[in-house]
Amino acid sequence: MDTESDVPTLFEWAGGLPALRRMTQLFYERYVPEDPLLAPLFADMSVDHPERVAAWLGEVFGGPALYTETYGGYDRMVSQHLGRDLGEEQRARWAHLMIRCADEAHVPSDPEFRAAFVSYIEWGTRIAVENSKPGADPPRHMPVPRWWWVCDATPGSRVSALATEPDAGDRRPVPSPAPDEEPGYTAHIRPLFRTKDREAMRFAFDLWSHDDVRRQADAILDRLRAGTMPCDGAWNPEKIDVFARWVSAGTPP
Repeated sequence: MDTESDVPTLFEWAGGLPALRRMTQLFYERYVPEDPLLAPLFADMSVDHPERVAAWLGEVFGGPALYTETYGGYDRMVSQHLGRDLGEEQRARWAHLMIRCADEAHVPSDPEFRAAFVSYIEWGTRIAVENSKPGADPPRHMPVPRWWWVCDATPGSRVSALATEPDAGDRRPVPSPAPDEEPGYTAHIRPLFRTKDREAMRFAFDLWSHDDVRRQADAILDRLRAGTMPCDGAWNPEKIDVFARWVSAGTPP
């Protein structure tokens, strides 16, 4: 999480490296080999190229500096485009298919994330075309760009038109166990987590998985009590108490 604002990074919201890898693997393995515009450029790339692109996107979207530490950072990325003389048709096809692969890889499709995601895809591909032209002299030793939410359109910044009522996800009744009832994950804990909570944390673990939540239960409880989870506002004491009772009961399914 962004510790200063408690707004998730784009990397976190996307689902971390696993989600980005799914997307880039689909792109380079399913679409590039058969595409007449892209195959001449990318069909013979190294077998780890999808991993490299996922690492680059992860770093751009606020994740770990994996591309810089493993592959050489900005200078390495720019070197891949020098002298290739990429055209607008190739750029547009690359962008279009990458967005399609985001859909197929189940990368979040909410308007807030996609506005940021597509803006980087458009910006980055246009810079790549510019850098690839004969005689181009891109600036050297620049940092990897860092992308963020567009115009304060962050998770939870608006009420969805498809919500059954305003803030329904925050005001729905807590499925509290009776005083003498042992809380269970399926009946009482899983319903506490919204889709946006799951997507925000999927880079680390799956809130809709009993095993994952069980393993992380103490850390989750600490963050709930500190008010730093979920990212768009602290739980009320009733919800925290249900989760704490579940932890004390040994995190039953």
